[in-house]
Amino acid sequence: MDFIINLIVLLIAAKVLGELCERINFPSLLGYIIAGVIAGPMVLNITAAEEIHIFAQLGIILLLFITGFTQGDIQQLLQNKKAIALVSFLGFILPYIGVMVVGLLAGFDFNTLLFFALVFSATDSGITLKSLASTGRMASRAGRVILGVTVADGVVGLIIFTAIMTYLSIGGIDVFPMVNVLVSVGIFLVFFVIMQRAVPWLVDRLDSLTVEEAHFSFAFIFMILLALVAEHFGLDGIVGAFLAGVILSRSQIGRTEFIQKLSSASYAIFIPLFFVWTGLLLNLEYLTLLSFVMVAVALIANAIGAYAAGRLCSMPDEDSILMAITLLPRGDINLVIATIGLTMVNIHGESIVPPELGQLIYSSAMLLILVAAVATPIMLRLLIKKKEAV
Repeated sequence: MDFIINLIVLLIAAKVLGELCERINFPSLLGYIIAGVIAGPMVLNITAAEEIHIFAQLGIILLLFITGFTQGDIQQLLQNKKAIALVSFLGFILPYIGVMVVGLLAGFDFNTLLFFALVFSATDSGITLKSLASTGRMASRAGRVILGVTVADGVVGLIIFTAIMTYLSIGGIDVFPMVNVLVSVGIFLVFFVIMQRAVPWLVDRLDSLTVEEAHFSFAFIFMILLALVAEHFGLDGIVGAFLAGVILSRSQIGRTEFIQKLSSASYAIFIPLFFVWTGLLLNLEYLTLLSFVMVAVALIANAIGAYAAGRLCSMPDEDSILMAITLLPRGDINLVIATIGLTMVNIHGESIVPPELGQLIYSSAMLLILVAAVATPIMLRLLIKKKEAV
């Protein structure tokens, strides 16, 4: 019962603070995050992140599914493949190098630096897509590139993560784990192509059913299953959820009111709880000045990389700035990487990361998530106001 009460309190707080933010012309997601910070260990400590983690996970899956359903035109995304590849590459490598340099100056050993930089460089799409939607630019070229980057990062991030963690485990690069990753990604993409043909046919067969909301139930189950399949092949579940939306949008379900019904439930409950969960993660107990420096370096380098990639691809200055801001957010993938790295040992049975640095890395990752989540909607609002004033 306490859990239900906490959930109700969090939803009310999120909606109230979200409304206040909307009234002062900031996105509601900022209010959701603030609600989480207030309810979390740093202020009132009335609930813990793990209590709503499952709701948060479902929220991000639904957000990516809805985005794939409404905006996931693969052909349009492929038209911007050069820009997507360049933004994804520079958005990862520049923060990685920046954090490595700061860590070297702080005296960290090389292996710890490889891991620390990986935690700071991985990207997340939940806050990015919600922030982008708030600007009304989802269908623009910049919006398409940003959407493509969120999907590409899921694949590229898996390959880079495997390479770095393999090196840290055995002291070198082993081609077999890399081949396994590439084969797994290839199999999943083949599965996606097969599903593109099979699912619309299967949806048509549902017309003969008389049970209520058969299409809705099938779509929800398919979304979860494809997210699970993606995770089985080593990808983030959100990649599977996005592609599930792409597939179903081409079926008969795309011509019904299904997506309106699902969006209503998602934005009423699950998606706000994802952002509340982001705020609940904050705990500054183990932070040092170095944490703040690394967060600043990682975010500035990420913004420079996205902006430079946009300009190199002949995108307008405004679109390049939009990408630089919108692609700042990080999320639970950073904490997942931190958790995996803190428990891994090398072939000699030694911890990859010294235990005394474990809490520092984890707390720094939480700070990174919160700062990016709060800064992104604020900077987007300032960008919009500047545009309106011109």
